[in-house]
Amino acid sequence: MRIWSSPVGAATPRLLRVALVICLLAASLLMERPAMAAEQEMRFVVVRSNQAGCEPTCPEWISAAGTIGPKTPALLKATLKTLAGRKLPLVLRSPGGDMAAAMALGRLIRKSKLSVAVGTTVFFGCQRDQKNCTANDQKGAAYIGKAVSLGACSQACTLALASGSRRLAGEGTIVEEIPMVTGNEASSKKLAAYYDEMGVRYQMLAEGPRDAAGNPGLWQLFKALLLTNTLAVDQLVDAQICKSTPAPDNCRVFTTMDLE
Repeated sequence: MRIWSSPVGAATPRLLRVALVICLLAASLLMERPAMAAEQEMRFVVVRSNQAGCEPTCPEWISAAGTIGPKTPALLKATLKTLAGRKLPLVLRSPGGDMAAAMALGRLIRKSKLSVAVGTTVFFGCQRDQKNCTANDQKGAAYIGKAVSLGACSQACTLALASGSRRLAGEGTIVEEIPMVTGNEASSKKLAAYYDEMGVRYQMLAEGPRDAAGNPGLWQLFKALLLTNTLAVDQLVDAQICKSTPAPDNCRVFTTMDLE
């Protein structure tokens, strides 16, 4: 039996796909870095999985990436309206932003009973900000891609994360600079009330162990109920979830009617 001695040409298709995903992810992050540095306001895009073998029933999710600003809650509300009641999970990556807007966003997420996972969407074909793209024509979705557990949710973003009906952040993600109650001023009272509303155990969050950068680890966030799970985003968007009965609400059957 040969172990690690096979020539490059004998690499399995699965390994080649993994390498391709890694390369595309790196390219995607590099493409989005200037926009994130310029604090582009959060965009919401509905994405369909292109995971091999999932068609005609594939999982879909809402990619949420960018800085949270005053218009962000309204942008999510408009996106949800297009879904006609379907509940898709949010795959979230953000450096933070406006605290009041983040709380409003969180309350909308909670009201809509959406799950939230920290992660990054890698787009295939049409990119998120690409105009007049036809690469995904005849594929049943304007955007297709893969969600991976990479990326960070910082500052005000963590308030949106705390609102999900399920809240995931797996290995490879960063949840940092969580807003803390600092006194009795009005803003701190609102923050404390928000954590209570979302069921977060604030005292455990504030008093628990921290790393060298001053951030709680994922396990501590789980104990404080800011997270409900420390598993990867796959739990919400992997094609296997669509094989259960009944299938989750974010699994959509693609038919020729979608092309009309």
